[in-house]
Amino acid sequence: MGWTPLIVAAQRGHFNIVTLLVENGAEVNAKTHNGRTALLLAAEEGNLEIVRLLLDSDADVNASGSDEWTPLMMAAYRGHEEIVRLLLDNDADLDPTNTSGCTAAMIARSNCRYEVANILQEHEVECSDTVHDNADSTSTAIPVHAVRKKPDWFIPSREVRREQEPFSAGSFGKVYRGWWLSTRVVVKCVIAKSDKENRTFHREARIWQRARHPNIVPFFGACDEGSSYFFVCEEAKNGKLLDYLFHERENGRSLVWRKLLDAALGLHFLHERHIVHSDLKCNQILVSKDGVGMLTDFGLSFLTTEASEKEEIVGAIRWKAPECIRKDKPVVPNVQSDVYSFGMCVVEAVTGEVPWSPLPDPVVKFHVTRQKFLPRPTAFSSDAQWNLVLQLCAFDPTKRVKLLDAIEQLRVFAEKERFQERYG
Repeated sequence: MGWTPLIVAAQRGHFNIVTLLVENGAEVNAKTHNGRTALLLAAEEGNLEIVRLLLDSDADVNASGSDEWTPLMMAAYRGHEEIVRLLLDNDADLDPTNTSGCTAAMIARSNCRYEVANILQEHEVECSDTVHDNADSTSTAIPVHAVRKKPDWFIPSREVRREQEPFSAGSFGKVYRGWWLSTRVVVKCVIAKSDKENRTFHREARIWQRARHPNIVPFFGACDEGSSYFFVCEEAKNGKLLDYLFHERENGRSLVWRKLLDAALGLHFLHERHIVHSDLKCNQILVSKDGVGMLTDFGLSFLTTEASEKEEIVGAIRWKAPECIRKDKPVVPNVQSDVYSFGMCVVEAVTGEVPWSPLPDPVVKFHVTRQKFLPRPTAFSSDAQWNLVLQLCAFDPTKRVKLLDAIEQLRVFAEKERFQERYG
């Protein structure tokens, strides 16, 4: 395939360019003429954040060049300790040898990279201990490389109990209330039968673990053993945003702009870490027992780059940016399309109804892809608030308001809302 823009940017350490290329569907596992991938070259050059981004985008951690060098070998050769740890956490194999017959550990030692050699040795011992702990006297010997150290997010299934009946279900699986040890939690059981579903599960676990923020639903861990994979997270006692806003409105309180500000802060946090939500709707915004708005179920559609366009947009047309649902060259969800979706969430939260209600999805798609926007709902009595929606949902992605600028406008609306509540 030769040197692609992604491979060049990854080698030279241009993080923003790598991010842009990945978001627009660049092939992360493309190889140069001598078999080198973007991940291998980023690992060689010590570009840690690019390595992290590529791994989260499903780069093959064990892909090797024509000389059989893997990313782990390259990082070991150069002495990049943090990259070595990151690759091991993402199941890099210790055992492969290059054309000279050297493993990553041998390469580290022969080049006086003793700290890296120690890291590799400790990891091998941990894997070996796991083998011995799980083997009995009659079992067949298991190769060390066949058993991996459990990731930091792993929770054993024996520690989790769930209620008998789910409170939510969908094509992804079922969601239960339950307990992790003595803590009340939500258990999201997912279907992971295929290799692609398995990879998707692990990517979401890694990303959710990184997304620690007051406006992101707290993630406790996940389990990837047995027939049922599941995530464990905090229970949002006040439920979905629209239900919460309706209940508060019945009690004489208007909190819509304060909760939208919460959601925008969570979304900005994700974008800062190069995580694209790509499925933003008000039912993906939950409210904690303390009344804090929090995002959930983020990143899945964007990270599942193998999914077809049809699979990606089912059930979410009215929140999707026009460039993502057009027939001619639709783009992969990105931060700009997230901003559009957030604008639709503003419409949904203010009106209490899904955007474009009561039109069916095909009609919505027809209008949006022809740059016809929805009429101004009567619930938007403020010109400034409706103008914010128009800025968030500009048909040209480059003309959309920056999320940070939108947050400043939301702060103004939230303060006015708070003032009116306090002083009438």
